[in-house]
Amino acid sequence: MSHQSNLPLLMLIDGHSLAFRAYYAFAKARKGPLRTSTGIPTSVCFGFLNSLIQVIKLENPQYIAIAFDSKEPTFRHEADVNYKADRKETPEDFIPDILNLQRLLEALNITIITSPGYEADDILGTVATKGSEAGYRVKIVSGDRDLFQLVNDENNLSVLYLERNAVKSSSGEGYTEFDIDAVKEKMGIKPTQVIDYKALCGDKSDNIPGVRGIGEKTAVKLLSEYGSLEEIYNNIENIKGANQKKLKEGEKDAKHSQY
Repeated sequence: MSHQSNLPLLMLIDGHSLAFRAYYAFAKARKGPLRTSTGIPTSVCFGFLNSLIQVIKLENPQYIAIAFDSKEPTFRHEADVNYKADRKETPEDFIPDILNLQRLLEALNITIITSPGYEADDILGTVATKGSEAGYRVKIVSGDRDLFQLVNDENNLSVLYLERNAVKSSSGEGYTEFDIDAVKEKMGIKPTQVIDYKALCGDKSDNIPGVRGIGEKTAVKLLSEYGSLEEIYNNIENIKGANQKKLKEGEKDAKHSQY
Protein backbone atom coordinates (compact mmCIF):
# COMPACT_ATOMS: atom_id res chain seq x y z
CA MET A 1 0.00 0.00 0.00
CA SER A 2 1.26 3.47 -0.84
CA HIS A 3 -1.05 5.38 1.51
CA GLN A 4 0.46 8.28 3.43
CA SER A 5 -0.31 7.37 7.04
CA ASN A 6 0.32 10.93 8.24
CA LEU A 7 -2.82 12.16 6.44
CA PRO A 8 -6.15 12.21 8.33
CA LEU A 9 -8.35 9.21 7.52
CA LEU A 10 -11.87 9.69 6.19
CA MET A 11 -13.89 6.47 6.46
CA LEU A 12 -16.89 6.24 4.14
CA ILE A 13 -19.44 3.47 4.64
CA ASP A 14 -21.83 2.05 2.07
CA GLY A 15 -24.86 2.01 4.35
CA HIS A 16 -27.23 -0.21 2.41
CA SER A 17 -24.48 -2.66 1.49
CA LEU A 18 -23.51 -3.20 5.13
CA ALA A 19 -27.14 -3.18 6.30
CA PHE A 20 -28.11 -5.96 3.88
CA ARG A 21 -25.07 -8.00 4.93
CA ALA A 22 -26.23 -7.65 8.53
CA TYR A 23 -29.81 -8.55 7.68
CA TYR A 24 -28.97 -11.74 5.82
CA ALA A 25 -26.39 -12.78 8.42
CA PHE A 26 -28.80 -12.54 11.35
CA ALA A 27 -32.41 -12.26 10.19
CA LYS A 28 -32.02 -15.33 7.95
CA ALA A 29 -30.03 -17.38 10.46
CA ARG A 30 -31.32 -20.78 11.61
CA LYS A 31 -32.30 -19.40 15.00
CA GLY A 32 -34.41 -16.76 13.31
CA PRO A 33 -34.13 -12.95 13.28
CA LEU A 34 -32.95 -10.92 16.25
CA ARG A 35 -35.77 -9.07 18.01
CA THR A 36 -36.36 -7.14 21.21
CA SER A 37 -38.63 -8.57 23.91
CA THR A 38 -41.47 -6.56 22.33
CA GLY A 39 -40.85 -7.96 18.86
CA ILE A 40 -38.96 -5.09 17.22
CA PRO A 41 -36.49 -6.46 14.59
CA THR A 42 -32.86 -5.67 15.45
CA SER A 43 -30.80 -7.86 13.08
CA VAL A 44 -29.70 -4.90 10.95
CA CYS A 45 -28.95 -2.66 13.93
CA PHE A 46 -26.92 -5.33 15.72
CA GLY A 47 -24.92 -6.54 12.72
CA PHE A 48 -24.28 -3.05 11.36
CA LEU A 49 -23.13 -1.55 14.65
CA ASN A 50 -20.99 -4.59 15.43
CA SER A 51 -19.21 -4.14 12.09
CA LEU A 52 -18.92 -0.39 12.54
CA ILE A 53 -17.30 -0.77 15.97
CA GLN A 54 -14.83 -3.35 14.64
CA VAL A 55 -13.79 -1.27 11.63
CA ILE A 56 -13.34 1.83 13.82
CA LYS A 57 -11.07 -0.18 16.14
CA LEU A 58 -9.19 -1.55 13.14
CA GLU A 59 -8.66 1.69 11.23
CA ASN A 60 -9.02 4.47 13.84
CA PRO A 61 -10.48 7.04 11.40
CA GLN A 62 -10.60 10.73 12.24
CA TYR A 63 -13.82 11.20 10.26
CA ILE A 64 -16.74 8.92 9.39
CA ALA A 65 -19.71 9.34 7.06
CA ILE A 66 -22.33 6.79 6.03
CA ALA A 67 -24.15 6.99 2.70
CA PHE A 68 -27.56 5.44 2.11
CA ASP A 69 -29.59 4.97 -1.07
CA SER A 70 -32.40 7.46 -1.60
CA LYS A 71 -36.01 6.29 -1.59
CA GLU A 72 -36.71 7.95 -4.93
CA PRO A 73 -35.92 6.33 -8.32
CA THR A 74 -32.41 7.24 -9.46
CA PHE A 75 -31.30 8.88 -12.69
CA ARG A 76 -30.37 5.38 -13.89
CA HIS A 77 -33.96 4.20 -13.48
CA GLU A 78 -35.06 7.18 -15.56
CA ALA A 79 -32.52 6.29 -18.27
CA ASP A 80 -33.37 2.58 -18.22
CA VAL A 81 -36.65 1.20 -16.85
CA ASN A 82 -35.02 -2.24 -16.57
CA TYR A 83 -32.28 -1.07 -14.21
CA LYS A 84 -32.37 -3.41 -11.17
CA ALA A 85 -35.84 -4.52 -12.30
CA ASP A 86 -35.12 -8.17 -11.52
CA ARG A 87 -34.10 -7.54 -7.93
CA LYS A 88 -36.22 -9.14 -5.23
CA GLU A 89 -38.52 -6.93 -3.20
CA THR A 90 -36.94 -5.56 -0.04
CA PRO A 91 -37.87 -7.88 2.86
CA GLU A 92 -40.69 -6.40 4.92
CA ASP A 93 -38.88 -6.63 8.26
CA PHE A 94 -35.75 -4.98 6.82
CA ILE A 95 -37.43 -1.58 6.45
CA PRO A 96 -38.26 -0.80 10.12
CA ASP A 97 -34.88 -2.20 11.11
CA ILE A 98 -32.90 0.11 8.81
CA LEU A 99 -35.02 3.10 9.85
CA ASN A 100 -34.18 2.37 13.49
CA LEU A 101 -30.52 2.00 12.49
CA GLN A 102 -30.52 5.45 10.92
CA ARG A 103 -32.07 6.90 14.08
CA LEU A 104 -29.37 5.21 16.15
CA LEU A 105 -26.61 6.59 13.93
CA GLU A 106 -28.08 10.09 14.22
CA ALA A 107 -28.22 9.71 18.01
CA LEU A 108 -24.53 8.73 17.91
CA ASN A 109 -23.86 11.95 15.96
CA ILE A 110 -22.53 10.03 12.94
CA THR A 111 -22.90 11.85 9.63
CA ILE A 112 -25.49 10.30 7.29
CA ILE A 113 -25.58 11.35 3.64
CA THR A 114 -28.42 10.77 1.18
CA SER A 115 -29.35 12.60 -2.00
CA PRO A 116 -32.66 12.29 -3.90
CA GLY A 117 -32.19 10.39 -7.16
CA TYR A 118 -28.80 8.94 -6.25
CA GLU A 119 -27.58 5.65 -4.86
CA ALA A 120 -25.12 5.33 -2.01
CA ASP A 121 -22.26 4.42 -4.35
CA ASP A 122 -22.81 7.63 -6.36
CA ILE A 123 -22.59 9.65 -3.16
CA LEU A 124 -19.54 7.71 -2.00
CA GLY A 125 -17.81 8.31 -5.32
CA THR A 126 -18.32 12.07 -5.09
CA VAL A 127 -17.36 12.40 -1.42
CA ALA A 128 -14.36 10.06 -1.77
CA THR A 129 -12.99 12.01 -4.72
CA LYS A 130 -13.51 15.36 -3.00
CA GLY A 131 -11.96 14.00 0.18
CA SER A 132 -8.83 12.69 -1.50
CA GLU A 133 -8.45 15.96 -3.42
CA ALA A 134 -8.69 17.84 -0.11
CA GLY A 135 -5.79 15.86 1.34
CA TYR A 136 -7.44 13.01 3.22
CA ARG A 137 -6.73 9.31 3.09
CA VAL A 138 -10.04 7.75 2.11
CA LYS A 139 -11.22 4.21 2.77
CA ILE A 140 -14.62 3.03 1.56
CA VAL A 141 -16.29 0.15 3.40
CA SER A 142 -18.56 -1.77 1.03
CA GLY A 143 -19.48 -5.16 -0.35
CA ASP A 144 -20.00 -3.68 -3.82
CA ARG A 145 -17.18 -4.35 -6.29
CA ASP A 146 -18.42 -1.46 -8.46
CA LEU A 147 -16.59 0.83 -6.05
CA PHE A 148 -13.26 -0.67 -7.08
CA GLN A 149 -13.37 1.86 -9.94
CA LEU A 150 -12.54 4.58 -7.39
CA VAL A 151 -9.35 2.96 -6.12
CA ASN A 152 -6.34 5.19 -6.69
CA ASP A 153 -3.04 4.69 -4.86
CA GLU A 154 -1.71 8.14 -5.76
CA ASN A 155 -4.82 9.74 -4.26
CA ASN A 156 -4.72 7.54 -1.14
CA LEU A 157 -8.11 6.01 -1.92
CA SER A 158 -8.85 2.34 -1.26
CA VAL A 159 -11.82 0.04 -0.62
CA LEU A 160 -12.28 -2.12 2.46
CA TYR A 161 -14.29 -4.91 0.92
CA LEU A 162 -16.84 -6.61 3.17
CA GLU A 163 -16.47 -10.36 3.23
CA ARG A 164 -19.44 -12.51 4.23
CA ASN A 165 -18.21 -12.97 7.81
CA ALA A 166 -17.60 -9.26 8.46
CA VAL A 167 -20.86 -8.55 10.31
CA LYS A 168 -20.33 -11.45 12.73
CA SER A 169 -16.67 -10.77 13.41
CA SER A 170 -15.59 -9.66 16.88
CA SER A 171 -11.94 -9.12 15.97
CA GLY A 172 -12.04 -6.92 12.86
CA GLU A 173 -11.77 -9.85 10.46
CA GLY A 174 -13.84 -10.00 7.32
CA TYR A 175 -12.43 -6.95 5.55
CA THR A 176 -10.02 -7.07 2.63
CA GLU A 177 -8.34 -3.83 1.60
CA PHE A 178 -8.13 -3.26 -2.14
CA ASP A 179 -5.53 -0.98 -3.66
CA ILE A 180 -4.71 -0.98 -7.39
CA ASP A 181 -2.62 -4.16 -7.22
CA ALA A 182 -5.30 -6.01 -5.25
CA VAL A 183 -7.99 -5.02 -7.78
CA LYS A 184 -5.78 -6.27 -10.62
CA GLU A 185 -5.17 -9.54 -8.80
CA LYS A 186 -8.86 -10.06 -7.99
CA MET A 187 -10.45 -8.99 -11.28
CA GLY A 188 -7.62 -9.02 -13.80
CA ILE A 189 -8.23 -5.38 -14.71
CA LYS A 190 -7.32 -1.88 -13.52
CA PRO A 191 -9.77 0.11 -11.37
CA THR A 192 -10.27 2.52 -14.29
CA GLN A 193 -11.55 -0.39 -16.39
CA VAL A 194 -14.28 -1.57 -14.02
CA ILE A 195 -17.07 0.34 -15.80
CA ASP A 196 -16.05 -0.98 -19.21
CA TYR A 197 -15.70 -4.48 -17.77
CA LYS A 198 -19.33 -4.41 -16.61
CA ALA A 199 -20.38 -2.92 -19.95
CA LEU A 200 -18.88 -5.96 -21.68
CA CYS A 201 -19.93 -8.85 -19.46
CA GLY A 202 -22.91 -7.27 -17.72
CA ASP A 203 -24.09 -7.50 -14.13
CA LYS A 204 -27.10 -9.64 -13.28
CA SER A 205 -27.55 -8.06 -9.86
CA ASP A 206 -28.15 -4.64 -11.45
CA ASN A 207 -29.88 -6.06 -14.56
CA ILE A 208 -27.11 -4.64 -16.77
CA PRO A 209 -27.11 -6.66 -20.00
CA GLY A 210 -23.57 -6.19 -21.29
CA VAL A 211 -22.74 -7.93 -24.57
CA ARG A 212 -24.54 -11.21 -25.03
CA GLY A 213 -22.05 -14.07 -25.07
CA ILE A 214 -19.11 -12.08 -23.65
CA GLY A 215 -18.09 -13.50 -20.28
CA GLU A 216 -15.70 -12.32 -17.60
CA LYS A 217 -12.58 -13.97 -19.05
CA THR A 218 -13.21 -12.56 -22.53
CA ALA A 219 -13.91 -9.10 -21.10
CA VAL A 220 -10.61 -9.18 -19.19
CA LYS A 221 -8.73 -10.34 -22.29
CA LEU A 222 -10.24 -7.61 -24.49
CA LEU A 223 -9.54 -4.87 -21.95
CA SER A 224 -6.00 -6.15 -21.45
CA GLU A 225 -5.39 -5.91 -25.18
CA TYR A 226 -7.23 -2.70 -26.06
CA GLY A 227 -7.49 -0.81 -22.77
CA SER A 228 -11.06 0.48 -22.97
CA LEU A 229 -14.48 -0.15 -24.48
CA GLU A 230 -13.95 2.75 -26.85
CA GLU A 231 -10.69 1.29 -28.16
CA ILE A 232 -12.25 -2.16 -28.48
CA TYR A 233 -14.83 -0.73 -30.88
CA ASN A 234 -12.24 1.44 -32.62
CA ASN A 235 -10.38 -1.80 -33.40
CA ILE A 236 -13.41 -4.01 -33.96
CA GLU A 237 -12.20 -5.18 -37.40
CA ASN A 238 -9.01 -6.52 -35.80
CA ILE A 239 -11.01 -8.77 -33.47
CA LYS A 240 -11.50 -12.13 -35.09
CA GLY A 241 -14.18 -14.81 -35.05
CA ALA A 242 -17.28 -15.04 -32.89
CA ASN A 243 -16.25 -12.27 -30.52
CA GLN A 244 -16.32 -9.69 -33.31
CA LYS A 245 -19.84 -10.76 -34.22
CA LYS A 246 -20.99 -10.64 -30.60
CA LEU A 247 -19.46 -7.22 -30.08
CA LYS A 248 -21.02 -5.79 -33.23
CA GLU A 249 -24.44 -7.16 -32.36
CA GLY A 250 -24.14 -5.98 -28.75
CA GLU A 251 -22.60 -2.55 -29.32
CA LYS A 252 -25.73 -0.65 -28.33
CA ASP A 253 -26.13 -2.66 -25.11
CA ALA A 254 -22.43 -2.30 -24.28
CA LYS A 255 -22.39 1.47 -24.61
CA HIS A 256 -25.71 1.80 -22.80
CA SER A 257 -24.38 -0.41 -19.98
CA GLN A 258 -21.58 2.08 -19.27
CA TYR A 259 -24.11 4.39 -17.67
